[in-house]
Amino acid sequence: MKTRFRYFDFALFLSVLLLVGLSSIMIYSASVWNRGDYANSSLFYRQLVYVGIGIFVYLIATLFRYEMFRKKGIRLGLYALSVILLFVTWAMPPLNGARAWLIIGGMTIQPVEIAKFVLIILLANYYHELWNNELKGLPGRLARAAITKKGLRAQIGAFFLVPVLFYFSFYAIAINGQPDMGGLFVLGSIMLLMWFGVGAPLRILIPGILAGVGTVFVLFTTIFSENQRSRIEVVFNPFMDPEGYGHQLLMSIISIVHGGLTGVGLGNSFQKYGYLPEPETDYIMSIIAEELGFLGVLTVLVLLFFIAFRAIHIANHADSHFAMFVSFGIASQIIIQTAINIGAMSGWFPGTGVTLPLVSYGGTSLIMMMGVLGVLSSISMRNRHREATRREEIRVKSEENVQRSSLHVVR
Repeated sequence: MKTRFRYFDFALFLSVLLLVGLSSIMIYSASVWNRGDYANSSLFYRQLVYVGIGIFVYLIATLFRYEMFRKKGIRLGLYALSVILLFVTWAMPPLNGARAWLIIGGMTIQPVEIAKFVLIILLANYYHELWNNELKGLPGRLARAAITKKGLRAQIGAFFLVPVLFYFSFYAIAINGQPDMGGLFVLGSIMLLMWFGVGAPLRILIPGILAGVGTVFVLFTTIFSENQRSRIEVVFNPFMDPEGYGHQLLMSIISIVHGGLTGVGLGNSFQKYGYLPEPETDYIMSIIAEELGFLGVLTVLVLLFFIAFRAIHIANHADSHFAMFVSFGIASQIIIQTAINIGAMSGWFPGTGVTLPLVSYGGTSLIMMMGVLGVLSSISMRNRHREATRREEIRVKSEENVQRSSLHVVR
């Protein structure tokens, strides 16, 4: 184990610790007064427990061999479990207008956080097998049938429609019944980014975006509930409902403006005094903007995008397509959730309950993200070990060549 930890990715781990440390401080600041009792810091202590569990899960995941997720039984078992848990939420009482949580003995678990990682694993394995001509069963037959057509049809059919049919569609049905459009949007965006990462041609980027906009319009006019439509409409004009759906957005924008460049100081937020509901969750960045200013927001974003680009770097050095696609999928999840959360708090995107990775309060989201990053750390450690071994082999061969040359000169 000591030998394996020689190649531990400390840069990745340190950036994660810095984020969860800053997050814990800001959750304490945002929640103690918000609960109406300065001495009541239960959310802060609960988050510390989640952080401790998350670090443990991160280290355990680092030590596990990530190839185990390629085993069919494990992969499909996780898929079935995540889909079943999503359907079970239909029987749960609604929280904040959605049945997106499992309530077990006073604890809440959000299955969509599990589904995000499982979808990354499923897509990474699918693309790995497709890339290496290892696909079997019905997905393999459909993918090969699409590829024989060649060109654009092959890209859309084999690389997008088959995964949608076999993986994404079940998640879409389960999540639409909750409904949790934020979680569904994240899953769909992960799939799209991984598709482009695998090699979808840029010429279909604009048609793909237009198709996505058209799909959202159809959903908005025919399927979305009044609650969901109102959340979208207030993005364009929060003053249309300043006491209802537009309230959080207006208070969030006030927080950002009030914070300015350097903020009003740690613990000095005004919006957390009941003006901004539950600021420690989806709108934690608004409190960071108010108390630490633009510089505090920039610090959080730099750390998040460092982790995302670290994941892309790890993907580029992976020794298998599976490891490469998993790493890229993790980067995609971080970038997507960060963009949606920042967009929601600044008025560019509807408030959909998407958490800011490693920063927002919540046990399921934090522990799952720590576990996912632990898998990324495992891939990184494998890369670093392989590269160190290769350098050592080159060094030994160079020394042997020098010795042979010396003997030749002496003779």
